[in-house]
Amino acid sequence: MLLKQLEIALLSLTKDVVDKFSIAIHTDEGNISINAATPRKAASLAKLFIMGEIYQQVEKSHLSLDKLVYINSDKMVEGSGVIKYLTNSHVYSYQNLLELMIIVSDNTASNILLDSVGLDRTNRFANRIGCNQTFIKRKFMDERANLEENENATTADDIIRLLKLFSRENDYFSIDSRSEILEILSNQQFNSKLSAFQQTGSRIKIYHKTGELHGVEHDAAIMEADGKIVEAAILTEGWENNGDAQNYITAIGKLLMDYLVDEYITLE
Repeated sequence: MLLKQLEIALLSLTKDVVDKFSIAIHTDEGNISINAATPRKAASLAKLFIMGEIYQQVEKSHLSLDKLVYINSDKMVEGSGVIKYLTNSHVYSYQNLLELMIIVSDNTASNILLDSVGLDRTNRFANRIGCNQTFIKRKFMDERANLEENENATTADDIIRLLKLFSRENDYFSIDSRSEILEILSNQQFNSKLSAFQQTGSRIKIYHKTGELHGVEHDAAIMEADGKIVEAAILTEGWENNGDAQNYITAIGKLLMDYLVDEYITLE
């Protein structure tokens, strides 16, 4: 399957709602870019940058993932995740918090980690790796910031830059760090979008993080099969019904999987 065929299929699929989409896809064969530089609300994709800065600090021995943290009840927030809803559960390692932040998008875990590494350091990390349109301005479930429309923002292009650092050899992350990051991403529990068509026992491996707000649906993934790697960032916003966006992203995921295993792409 040629990359050009994939691009044609993506344009055909999204032609009626293309303004709602930002798509960036990187492959060894080349790139696909559809509104990829358009700033979007980051939603929980911001947590990928927090994870990146955490591993930068781990590699510099500024942070130990084995360190335990006691979380007071007043630090727990609602929304996605489980910490807020567990009975008498207050002590977690940084490793636990990192895993919860990614695999179930736990907002309490994310806020504790963001406090630990700092907003400024997280933004400097994004800037250092070339993600100049990514801005982490607030913690998660911050209602005051939400009312002030003080939103975290990123682009599909920036997400791809980060994913490539997780998936390919580079000077920012060691082999060990990248292996740990991919292991965490592989345990993602929200699989109704890009990974929806992944079958048990499939030779396709998917490492990803989703994000959603009202009217916003994202998924960012590293996909591997038969020696081929695809990094994909699908950011969408402006929906009246989030389910419509999920259906589109699911279809995009199927196209990406077909591309990976060289199946002929058709749209029903």
